[in-house]
Order: sequence, then C-alpha cells, then structure tokens
Amino acid sequence: MAISRKPLDVDNYSALDGGNGTAVPGYYRRTNLNDIINNFMVAYVGDDKILNKVPRYEVAFWAQKAVQEFSYDVFHSEKAIEIQLSSLRQMSLPSDYVNYVRLSYTDKSGVERTILPSGTTHANQGVAQDENYHYLYDQDGNVIYAQESETIQRWQNADSHVDTEEALNYYSGYYDFDDFGYYGRRYGSTPQFQNANGSFVLDLDAGQIYFDSVIPQNTYVTLRYISDGLGNNGDFDNVFVPKMAEDAVMSNILYNLSKIRTRASAASGLYKQEAAAKMRNAKIRLSNMKVQEMTNIFRNKAKWIKH
Repeated sequence: MAISRKPLDVDNYSALDGGNGTAVPGYYRRTNLNDIINNFMVAYVGDDKILNKVPRYEVAFWAQKAVQEFSYDVFHSEKAIEIQLSSLRQMSLPSDYVNYVRLSYTDKSGVERTILPSGTTHANQGVAQDENYHYLYDQDGNVIYAQESETIQRWQNADSHVDTEEALNYYSGYYDFDDFGYYGRRYGSTPQFQNANGSFVLDLDAGQIYFDSVIPQNTYVTLRYISDGLGNNGDFDNVFVPKMAEDAVMSNILYNLSKIRTRASAASGLYKQEAAAKMRNAKIRLSNMKVQEMTNIFRNKAKWIKH
C-alpha cells in the first residue's frame, strides 16, 4: 500500500507517513522500499506482463540487493554518528557499517579534527593461556580468546608522540627565537609521528574502534561511514531510496529477475543495457554539483602566487 500524504500548507511543510501521521521533513525527496516493491509488482508482474508469476518475497530479495549495490556507488549512503568517549576510549561500529569515510573529534570551537589510522599498531586477538602459557580451550575444543588485546591496551596507555607544550607551539606556527630545539625536527620524519590529533585502530572482528591517549575521555568523536542502506532490521518502510534513482532501482530488479526466467530471458540483454543506462543517469542526477560551489573552486585556483 502506498504511503498517504497530506497536502503541504503553511502549518505543515512536511510529508506525513501513512501510519501515525508524524511529520517527516524532507520526505518527498525519497521513497521507501515497500513502495518500490509494490509499484514493481503492479508494473511488471502479471499474466499479460513481462514477468508472469513472481512471488513478492523474490522481488523483495532483489530490491534489497539493488539498494545495497546502489548505496556504495550511486546513493553515496554516508551516515554520521557522534559519541562521547568513555574511559575505555573505544567506539562500537554501527550495525549497517560497511566502511569508514572519516573519523574526527570536535574541538572547543566545533571544528572537526581528522583522526588518522595508526601505522604502528593493528588489531590483534589475544589467546587465553594458563600459567604455563598453554592455550585454553572450551568444552567443544575451540580456542578461548581473551576479551581484550594486550597490544591494544599498551598502545592506548602509551604516551603521545606529540604531547609537550613546546612541540604543540611549533605545530601551531609559534617560534621561540631563544630556543631552537624544535627547529628542523620534522624534516624527514614519518607523518604519523607528527600528528597532534591522535590516531585510531579499527578492529572489524570485534566491531570496535580504539583511540590512543591523545584523545581523552569525554571527547566527542564523529564517525562518518558508508552504510549498506538496509540497517533497519527488515523494515522496508524505513529503507529509503532517492526519487531520482527510483526508476534505476526498478530497472535493476527487472534485469535480475528476467535473466533467471525462461520467458523473459530472451530480452534480458536489453534489460541489462537499460538498467546500466539508468544507473548512469542516477549517478549524474545525484552528483549534486552546484554552479556556485564550482565557481568558488575555480576562483581559488586562479589566485596569483606572490613572492
């Protein structure tokens, strides 16, 4: 069933969902996956249509696959979450996490400072051992792993590479002409050791991000990440697709269903070309390039270099 919408007026400049009438700002720019599946069933499935008999659950399967693939390359489904670090200085990955875009912490001015991955330490899974250093096993004969990695603990508790006031003054552009101790210190150095914003270690197996001692407790950390677009526990009403890409998603579903059916397989090549073309169009539509922003970039490149 399609979502019912109330006409926009001065008092209600938001679309309403069909359940409880809650205002959802910006809803009209997208449609949910349930609507796409229902519209596909009406347009393509039936006795006199391209697909004769296709169960709804199969359409839903390929619709989810389409949303996943489009989220990576077309929708650019980038999400952001902000948390305040506890004394453990670690962060749990979201359930719909695929890959990170950027990690940063917020300074006193509200500016996001980029946190870079550590190049000296990696996530390790510690094995539980007895007093004789033998591995410990459970009743099924599987190795028991320690809850925490000693390597990560030592790395988190180690002193920062950049933690003295003189060094921080140097990085901020301050020069003390009476003390030349820090002059030339960065020449030929490894960038990760000159990073005053701290670093992190990503442990995908544990689903955690660990931060070093540069980032203290109570710091606000923001994770920007790529989502698979389906992190709503199978609730298709809360899985959204931009309207500019709705037709491309339906074409992708049609191609994947037609190529595995005898009746429609003869035209699957045509459907494949159509799906690829509509995907390209969706990428162009969602590229979000603005004339004013491009103008500013070109103006910045045209500045004179003065000596």
